[in-house]
Amino acid sequence: MESGKEAAANAGASARAGMEKTRAAFQGQVDKAAAYTTGHREAAVVNKEAAEVKKQQRMRAAEEEKQRAVRDNAAAKERAETEDRHGGHSPASGQSKE
Repeated sequence: MESGKEAAANAGASARAGMEKTRAAFQGQVDKAAAYTTGHREAAVVNKEAAEVKKQQRMRAAEEEKQRAVRDNAAAKERAETEDRHGGHSPASGQSKE
C-alpha cells in the first residue's frame, strides 16, 4: 500500500518538475527574443546569455525539488513500514500512533 502512495507522490513530483522545466524553457525563449529588441548587438548578446543562465537555473531548481520530493517520499514510506513492523509504535519515540 505504501509503495503505491510513494509511486503516486513521485509521479506528482515528476509532473510538477516537468511543468516547471517547460515554463523555464518557454520563458528562456521569450527572454532571448526580447534580448534582440534592445537595438545594440552587444547588449543583445549579453541579454541572450543571461536568459540562458536563468533558464538553466530554473530547470536545475525544478530537478532538485523533484529529487528532494522523491527522497522525502521514500523516507515517509520507510517510516510507515517501520511503524507497521513495530505494532504502531515508533522505535525512536516509544509513542503509539494515533
